[in-house]
This record gives sequence, structure tokens and C-alpha cells, in this order.
Amino acid sequence: MTRWLVAVALLAACRGSEHRIAKRDAGSAPALHVSVPTLPLSPDGVAELRNLDKRIELYRDKPERLLAHLMERAWIRGHLEDYQRALDISAALVEHEPDNADAWLARVQALSHVHEFQNARKALQRVAALQPTAITEPDLAIAEGMGERERALAGRQELAKLLPNPQNLTLLAADLAALGRFDEAIALIPRAAAAIRHNPPQLIAWLLFQWGRIYEQKGELAAARAFYTEAHARLPGYVEATSHLAQTMKATGDSAGARSLVEAALVDNRHPELLALAAELGHPELAAEAQREWERYVAALPLAFSDHVARFYLGVGRDAPRAFSLARINHANRDTHEARALYVETALAANDPMAACVVATPLASSGVRAHRFLAWKALSRCGRRAEADRLATELGIAH
Repeated sequence: MTRWLVAVALLAACRGSEHRIAKRDAGSAPALHVSVPTLPLSPDGVAELRNLDKRIELYRDKPERLLAHLMERAWIRGHLEDYQRALDISAALVEHEPDNADAWLARVQALSHVHEFQNARKALQRVAALQPTAITEPDLAIAEGMGERERALAGRQELAKLLPNPQNLTLLAADLAALGRFDEAIALIPRAAAAIRHNPPQLIAWLLFQWGRIYEQKGELAAARAFYTEAHARLPGYVEATSHLAQTMKATGDSAGARSLVEAALVDNRHPELLALAAELGHPELAAEAQREWERYVAALPLAFSDHVARFYLGVGRDAPRAFSLARINHANRDTHEARALYVETALAANDPMAACVVATPLASSGVRAHRFLAWKALSRCGRRAEADRLATELGIAH
């Protein structure tokens, strides 16, 4: 349990996740029917979250235990206060026990959770000095968060060979998908499903969500929706799964179902992502509350939430210059393709195509079609017509 929880916490903090489903461009292929693997039954997810709340209260005076539970609840429910408490506790642990490798490792995890990658790497150096063999997983998670994909991929491949459990196979699949190697990534899903030996709803939901992300990145939104539906059923309080499910429902023609899903989720958790989705799906009066909440999040932890809030302002927040300013913060912190894509999209929305082209070139060779499509838009807008035409031909789109 501890091992997979660490992996999930780091992954949730570090991996790029595009919180708005891109519209299908003219050259995209239609989605194929995909069967979600049959997985073991798991305990009731709602009851498990209630038990997690109780454990957090029970261990309020035991910081090491409390920290792990707070990070778990943070990636599930997305509450700002849990992120902040985890940071404070981890800082206190290393202050009181500066020679404790486990304390420093917890600090690495907490910092990675909020995208403070440079500080996380410094903390990881302390772990390495105290306990050199303990750093592989967090080191790879930081590399993924900062866009060092090839380095991370090599490490994931090695870990998956040494220990082919569902977490390691899924993390490897996610890195392959980030590089556009979708067939290889998808081929790992049945292997990961067959390797499941434990069935907590947190683990099962996380696996299903990550598999859905692979199909989403590939542009097969109906397939992604099927995985997100199962993830939500296992752990209804999982904000990210709920958000992506609602967006894929809308994108595949079920706006009414998406609206009902988000309305039900808001009864339990008025997270700004859910508020923003509700505003898009028929409740425009909630846009102001979403904006207040997102600004509170980004003011407290700008590196963790600048990408989320930028996407809000690209959409229902309707403030392209604000979106671009936040996308610049995000890209400066982590040079991933996802961060570059957000930078390009916000720059174009803010009518600054020259800025978009500064970072768009690497996207043109990305294995992810949506990234290449954005590069084409940027190159077209900033006058690099020959490059744009070549890319349009490769993408098979009219120009």
C-alpha cells in the first residue's frame, strides 16, 4: 500500500494533465470501440474516503502518518488546505530530524506534489547523501514533471523489468504516451491489469484514470470516457477523474449527463475545477465563485496551480492575457510538451503569435497530434508559412 501510494502521490503532482479536452481537429481519426479490462472488485469508494477523513483526524498528533494521509486525500479531493498542511508538516519533520532520510523523502514528495521541482531536487540530494538507494522513484517523478521524458522513460523501463507490477507498468505506459508511442502504451494496459494483486478503490481508480489519459491523448475520447466512467465509479470523490469524465461526456455528445455528473459532485466538493465545469455546462452564475477559488489556489501555490487557472481563464474565465501570464509561469517551471502547448494556446488567445512561435517548434515534432496541431496554428499565425504548410500536409488538414 505504501509503495503504490507514494507513486500515485508523486504522479498526481508531476505528470502533465490537460484539464480541458481539446476539440477534435479536422484530420483526427474517429475513436474505436475499446473494452475496459475486467478488474477485481474493490471496497466502496465513498466509504473509503470517509475512513480516510477519520484516519487524518486520528493521526493529527503523529505527523509522519498524518502527512501520508494528507497527500493521499490531496490527490483525490484536490483541497488546497491539504496541500498546505502537507508542506508545513514535511518542513517541520526535516527541521526537527535533519539526518532522517525518511523525513527528507517525505519532503521530496510534498514539494513534488505542488510542482516545486527545483526544491524537491535539492531535498532529494539530502536523501541521496543519507540513503543512496532510496531515490529512484521520486527522482523519476521529478524528471517527468520537468519534462525530461527520455531520461524518465529509460528509468521507467528498467523499473518495469525489475518489478512489473501494475503501478510500474502504468507509469511506463504514461511515459510512452507522452512521447506519442500510443500503441506501445496501450499494449501495456492488459499486462498491468493482469498484474493487480490488491484492490483498494484508490489504486483501481488511479489505474483506470491513467489508462483513460492514454486514450485521451491519442484523441480517442469515447474510449477515454469508458475508462473515466469506471474510475469515477470506483472512487466518486476523485476530482480529476470526475472532471475528465464530464469533459469527455460533453465532447462525445452527452452535455446533459455531464451537467448532472458535475452537479452531483458539487454537493460533496465545491472544487474550483468542478465549479468551472458547471459554469460551462449551464450554470454561468458559478463562474465568479470558480474564479475566486482558483485565484485563492494560485495565490497560495502558484507553481502547483498556474496551469489549472490558465485553462480556466482560457475557457469560462474569459481572460486571455491572464491565462497567458499564468501559462508563462507554468512553462518557466517545467518545460514539458503540455506546458509548451498551454503556452502556445494562451499566447494565441492573447493575440501574441510571435510569443507562441518562440516555444512552438518542438511541438511540431511531438508524437501527440494535438500538440502538432497547435504548432501548425502558431506557425500559421506568426508568418512561418512554409513550415506551417509542411506540417499541415503531414497532419492531413486543409490549409
